[in-house]
Amino acid sequence: MLLQFVRSLRRQRQMDPLHVTMTGVRMGERFIQVGCDDAALLGGLAAKVGLSGNVAVAVFDEESAERARKVGVSIGALVDVRTVPPGAWTFDSGTTDMVVIDDTRGTFARAAAADRRAALAEALRVLRTGGRVEVVERVAVGGLLGGAITRPEGYAVEQELSAAGFKPVRLLAEQQGIRFVEGLRGL
Repeated sequence: MLLQFVRSLRRQRQMDPLHVTMTGVRMGERFIQVGCDDAALLGGLAAKVGLSGNVAVAVFDEESAERARKVGVSIGALVDVRTVPPGAWTFDSGTTDMVVIDDTRGTFARAAAADRRAALAEALRVLRTGGRVEVVERVAVGGLLGGAITRPEGYAVEQELSAAGFKPVRLLAEQQGIRFVEGLRGL
């Protein structure tokens, strides 16, 4: 099993340790990732949570679900992948330590505004008191196309998290073309 894990790490793009560190996911936590734009992000976070934790993925299409399933197989981890509507997740209320929204390709930002609001309401519902949501999004870093991800005009994830009821909301960092924005579920 360990040999399989080591081989799988060689085959897939390695997760930047900064990304795992910035999310703050810890061993033993109950964690849900929304979307699977970046398989390496899910792989790094699932490995960090370890066997003592619980990893689930909520996706809105079968392509993302298949990508997430492959991550679980490639790293030898149990990943509970559920294809769900944005506003009707099948996870229990108040049982999750952290929700990570993978917006590294802009998929979440480009979703219909009503679907984003519904997904954020579900994230708030499944989080325990004191739990946190973190959005990981790619930003332009220069070059011909700048690595830019198309987002709707006027879209700001900080505003959407605040409107959904997360308090406080803050930009944790913007490093290596990735932004990390966090919101907390209060009382």
